[in-house]
Amino acid sequence: MDEVKTEDGTFTVSGKKLQMDFSGQHMVKVTDRSGHTIHYQLFQGVHYTPMFKVEILQQIKGFNMREDDIYFSGYPRTGTNWTFEMASMLLNGRAETIQKAKDLMELTPHDELAQLPSPRIVNSHMKLSDSPDGVTALKCKVIYTMRDPKDVAVSLYKLYYNKPLSFGRYLGSFEDYLQLFLDGTVDSNGIFEHWRDAEKYFTDHPEIPVHFQNYEEAIKDPVRAVQALSDFLGLHRNDDLCRAIAEKCSFPRMKIDKEPYAIQLDGEHFLYRKGVVGDWKNWFNDQMLEDYYRVYEEKMAGSRFYATYARRKH
Repeated sequence: MDEVKTEDGTFTVSGKKLQMDFSGQHMVKVTDRSGHTIHYQLFQGVHYTPMFKVEILQQIKGFNMREDDIYFSGYPRTGTNWTFEMASMLLNGRAETIQKAKDLMELTPHDELAQLPSPRIVNSHMKLSDSPDGVTALKCKVIYTMRDPKDVAVSLYKLYYNKPLSFGRYLGSFEDYLQLFLDGTVDSNGIFEHWRDAEKYFTDHPEIPVHFQNYEEAIKDPVRAVQALSDFLGLHRNDDLCRAIAEKCSFPRMKIDKEPYAIQLDGEHFLYRKGVVGDWKNWFNDQMLEDYYRVYEEKMAGSRFYATYARRKH
């Protein structure tokens, strides 16, 4: 069934209307097992939101990186906005809200990114194998975020469910969406492909310095998470600043402080939801958990990341 569309919602970034341009996109309609549809564009074999312009996606491999850039790649809904805020405050040396949205390179014109002062945090949700060639050529530092995929599935579902998107509403149940998530017919071909791609990338490029930001550990001890980021960035450790940043970046405060700058849909936060660990327990039934862990075993067995979210951890 084709979903009923209402009026298109309006996206704004830092208060400015985001102009959609679907020209040149290879649009695909993914259908869940109950017949509900969700729309993506297929770019070089990978599913992306149609919000990303083709002309920008085509420029990413050749993007002009700088030696002191920090390349920040993470699967959507793994705490990327939160981690960006922490890292940016550390680089600024102040526990003050970053007065702009995260400059996602799939969404931001690259001439704007070129004007940012060094050191830049170059943000992306793309798989690392699709990152700019300059990341490896210049041995740029890489931040990679990790989060329980079950919470990621819930968060992605809430991002799409019944939203007035100009490329169509998704009205399927979470159980139906979970099957798409496990099949990899979602953003970036799914989190498991994103992780296995990252694993291969770091194996092939051991010279690349990488910091793994684990969502659950950061929630448990946010001060330690900020300290670890500070050390990775090569900054002089200021524990008072780290504590202040951890407090400033607590989810309730950050959701309010970022209101004027965040991506919004019809005047409401589009990306900020709960910022908690374990919300998946409110969504998964026993059969869904069995389906999930069966696929997790298939996709992640033998991976360096496997043990972090293996079944015995819960």
